Amino acid sequence: MINHDRENADEDDTDGSPACPYCQSTVDCPHLLLLVDKTFRTAEGGLLYEAFNNRWSELSETHCDDPDFDERECFDELLEEIEDLASCSIPYDHEGGPGMSSSYEVHYVSSKLNAQKAQKSFGK
Repeated sequence: MINHDRENADEDDTDGSPACPYCQSTVDCPHLLLLVDKTFRTAEGGLLYEAFNNRWSELSETHCDDPDFDERECFDELLEEIEDLASCSIPYDHEGGPGMSSSYEVHYVSSKLNAQKAQKSFGK
């Protein structure tokens, strides 16, 4: 998987989000697999948005009473599944003022076929 860093990503001037490396779109495109706010541990868009949030909610609810549950570790493991399905990912930070800043990661697939495979695999 290609991991583009912030310095190499094309950015939209309005919110700092990167452009798709395949179609250069700065809005929802067919290559967008998942947009994740890593700070608040939520998915905010993409083909796997709903499936990711559903699985994350199930994991959180299942382990909520477990004192040894490491939320960050569990979220990162779920995100690793996405990374394995993605063709590339681009991390970036959104500065929204005090208490409103977040670390984001955008995962893309290079083709419609890869998008279908990812949906089938992750939605199991």
